Amino acid sequence: MRIAAKTLIWTLWAVAVSPAWPETQARGSLTVSVAAPAYWCPYACDVTGPRSGFTVDIARAALESEGYKVVYENLPYDRALFEAKRGRVDAIVPAFRAEAPSFIFPSYAVSLTEYCFYVPQNEPHRYHGLASLENMRFVATSGYSYGAEMDAYISDNQGKRVTLIGGGDVSNRLRELVRRERFDALLDDRLLFESSQNREGLLNAGCLDERHAGYLALSPEDPDRSSAIAQAFERGFKKLQENGQLCRILENYGLGSDAVPGLGGEYCPPTHRR
Repeated sequence: MRIAAKTLIWTLWAVAVSPAWPETQARGSLTVSVAAPAYWCPYACDVTGPRSGFTVDIARAALESEGYKVVYENLPYDRALFEAKRGRVDAIVPAFRAEAPSFIFPSYAVSLTEYCFYVPQNEPHRYHGLASLENMRFVATSGYSYGAEMDAYISDNQGKRVTLIGGGDVSNRLRELVRRERFDALLDDRLLFESSQNREGLLNAGCLDERHAGYLALSPEDPDRSSAIAQAFERGFKKLQENGQLCRILENYGLGSDAVPGLGGEYCPPTHRR
C-alpha cells in the first residue's frame, strides 16, 4: 500500500512539473503548418514557384534545426489570420503584432516593413504627413496595420478618401486600380512593390515614418503548443545567426542585415535596395 501510495504521489508530482506540451511531441513528431499569401514575394512566395520567400525560409530552417517539419501553404492574408486564430493553421508569416494581438510571438522578428504611397508618373500628389492626404484618394489592403496614426486615419476616412480591399493578388489589383485612375494613389509595402515586375508607370510618392517588424505569428487556439513552437523557433534562429545560414538565406533574395530587425552587421552586411 505504501509502495502504491508513493507511486501515485510520484506520478502526480511528475504530471504537475512536466510541461503541458511534452518534449517528445514538441520536437521530432510535430509538423508545423505555416500560411501566407502567394503575392508577398520576396517575404512569402507562391508554393508552386522556385522560392518560398525569405521569411518562410527563415522559419523553416529555424524550426527544422530543432527537429520540426514545416508545411507551407498559400492563403489570402485575411483568410490566413482567420484559419490560424481558430487553430486550423499553426502560424502565419510575416505578421505584425498589431495585426494579430491575441497570437503568440517569438522574441525574434523575421522581417522589417516600410509602407509607401505610389502614384502614376503624371500624378502631382506627394505624401508629407497626414495633412498632405486631404485631397488624395488612396487604396490599400484590408487586414493590415500601417501604424497607429495611419490606422486611425484609415478608420476615420474609410469609404470616403480611403478604400480597403482584400482577397488574392491584392498588390496587382491595387496597381491596376491606380493605373485606371480609380484612385490617386495606393499604399503598399516598399520591398513588395519594388521587387515586383508590375510597377511600370508608378513612382514612390513618399513613405510613412514608422517601420514594422514582422514575426512568425502562432495560433492562440492552443497556447501550450504555440509556445513550444515559439521557443523552438528562438533556439533555431540563434543557430542560424551563429552559423551564417541566416545571412545566406537573405543573400539568396538580394537582401542584407537591414531586412531583419536587430540582425546587425556583425552577422552579415546590409544590402541597399534599389
